[in-house]
Amino acid sequence: MDLYAASRRACPLDRGRSAGARPLFGSGRAGRGRARIFTNSAFAVLALLFTWHAAPLRAETLTYTLEPLPQTGGIRVEFTWATAGRGGSLMGVSSRWGNITDVPALLGDFVVQGAKSVRRDGARWIVEHDRGASFTVRYEVKPPRRDFDWSDTHLPITTRTFFHGMGNAFLLVPESGGDVPREFDVILRWKLPAGWRSVCSWGVGRSVGARVAATDVRHSVYLAGELVVEKSEQEGRSVTVAMVDKFGFRAPRFLELAHRVIAAQCEFMVEKNFPEFVITAIPVGDPLPDGNTRASGSGLYHSFALYLAPRSQMNDAIEHLFAHELFHHWNGRLLGAAKPEELVYWWIEGFTDYYALRILHDSRLWGDELFLKWLNRHIREYYANPAIGESNEVIGRDFWKRRDTAGEMAYQRGLMLAVRWHAMARRAGVADGLDSLFLAMIQRARQGAFELTNDAIRTAGAERLGRWFAAEFDQYVLAANTIELPEDALAPAFRGRVVNVFEFDLGFDREKSLRSKAAVGVVKGSAAARAGLREGDKLVGWKLHGDPDQKITLDVLRGENTRKISYFPRGESRSVMQFRPAGAMNDAESAGSR
Repeated sequence: MDLYAASRRACPLDRGRSAGARPLFGSGRAGRGRARIFTNSAFAVLALLFTWHAAPLRAETLTYTLEPLPQTGGIRVEFTWATAGRGGSLMGVSSRWGNITDVPALLGDFVVQGAKSVRRDGARWIVEHDRGASFTVRYEVKPPRRDFDWSDTHLPITTRTFFHGMGNAFLLVPESGGDVPREFDVILRWKLPAGWRSVCSWGVGRSVGARVAATDVRHSVYLAGELVVEKSEQEGRSVTVAMVDKFGFRAPRFLELAHRVIAAQCEFMVEKNFPEFVITAIPVGDPLPDGNTRASGSGLYHSFALYLAPRSQMNDAIEHLFAHELFHHWNGRLLGAAKPEELVYWWIEGFTDYYALRILHDSRLWGDELFLKWLNRHIREYYANPAIGESNEVIGRDFWKRRDTAGEMAYQRGLMLAVRWHAMARRAGVADGLDSLFLAMIQRARQGAFELTNDAIRTAGAERLGRWFAAEFDQYVLAANTIELPEDALAPAFRGRVVNVFEFDLGFDREKSLRSKAAVGVVKGSAAARAGLREGDKLVGWKLHGDPDQKITLDVLRGENTRKISYFPRGESRSVMQFRPAGAMNDAESAGSR
């Protein structure tokens, strides 16, 4: 089965950071029932929030009304906050989210009613109001695009048939401070065109309610449109799949896969209280030729948002992506990171990748061949990554800017360390290996007694696994030295051997070429160029993947004739560790000795 760019776009935490958002609104005189709105760059005004102290008198309620606008591509939002016991409240949006560098810039036509004044500081607004008052905010989200493409899946967009957005990208929510509670009674209402259905991470239907934290409202998916919605319960675990029906598989099949992966991960994690879970899937970009897959996704609050090319088939790329994002329910959410969380992306992303692959294999959802296909490819990509020696600080800083190098290193470094440390821990007499450390940290997180930092991981690892861990940590996490895997890292089932492998080199710019349906950026001397591909060749068909040992096939139109170009997408060769079943390795060695 060929794999085309099965991207991992995991977002376990709200990675908002200051993006220098420009002011949206100028100062003006207040009309009847409307707050004065003006900007204030002095962050010291936040101190005013803490002068409105009073004990809460009742539960606080947040009410959202969402109205997708298929005619413009945007969405209208109405947000009402029924406060309790305070004379002021703080609310805000994410400053940035994924590839969106300025979330506040998407908001327009901003109106506040029921407040005395509103002061803005960056992506936050300080609202002065009567004690225990309710106030309402109305605004319209105006994304720069009308349809989803792979470069902007984070955008909140209303297409002609559906709306999709993550709260981080468009929802105003309460910010902590003073007497602002952590959890709220939250009501969501949808105003929808005829025939549309709706779901979010914490409810299904046009009107839903739940007791959730403000950060969870933000870190949820919101989907409405011409949807197929399926729900089922197995072993006490309820799962809902909501998808735009543009794929080569049906919702019941994906629902069954979800139950199987969830059951396997819950068994490993000894999870007794898995929440109701929602999975959404939307089509992105153009359909790909048969045998090609493109997928990405985000793990969110009690949910997983999936993005697929239209007509995509269910395959191991989707299985791996779902297993990865699901595992963020524990590693990234339950086991959360202190800020700046970028410094532990290697753990959040890399260890998640490791356990996603291992549990798929150990639970028999995947056989040896699929497991080794993915593991060996990750190992090859680690050694080929030019960011291999970069520090965690640089990787965190450039995670989104250099997604294919610095971004991928977060996954690769953590996975390599997990494989290495699991073997070393077992060799040191820890029967459960790395699992002993990971599950102990999870247990402490369940008790509210652990937060991920590099210092905390180093200390816990040395205590749980042995003194050797501290030296390993310093060498490979802090100093970012190149990680080597021992031949018996996956013993007894698999054995490793250093072999010569080729780096994957497509030989042209994949993204620009597929977008323009013409060969762009053909590299002189590459395998593609040697096979006859020319700059500007019109592409009328293709079979792409990420494996240097499988042929790329391109159908090129020149004049009135179509020519087929095939080649192995190979760049430089290098020696790396690759694993095979121990029995197959022994057979090969025996054959070689005869």
